[in-house]
Amino acid sequence: MNGRYLREMTKRKAVAAGISEADRVTPHTLRHTFATDLLRETKNIRLTQKALGHASLAAMMIYTHVADEELEKAMRHRQP
Repeated sequence: MNGRYLREMTKRKAVAAGISEADRVTPHTLRHTFATDLLRETKNIRLTQKALGHASLAAMMIYTHVADEELEKAMRHRQP
C-alpha cells in the first residue's frame, strides 16, 4: 500500500464518517490520536512507546502534553 493511496483512503473514510473537517484528517492525525488516547487511558508512556514502535523515549515527549493539560485542569477545578 503506498502513501498516496493511504492518504486518499483516510480522507474518503473521514468524509463517509461525517467528519466536518475531513480534509484535515491524515494517517498521521489518526496515529497521533491513537497515541494520545492510549497514553490518556493507560498513563503508561512505555506502553505507548512500544505500541507506536518508537526506539527513543524522547520521541514520545510530544504526547506528554496530554498529561500536563489534564493535570492543570484538575488542579484548577480542585475543591478546597
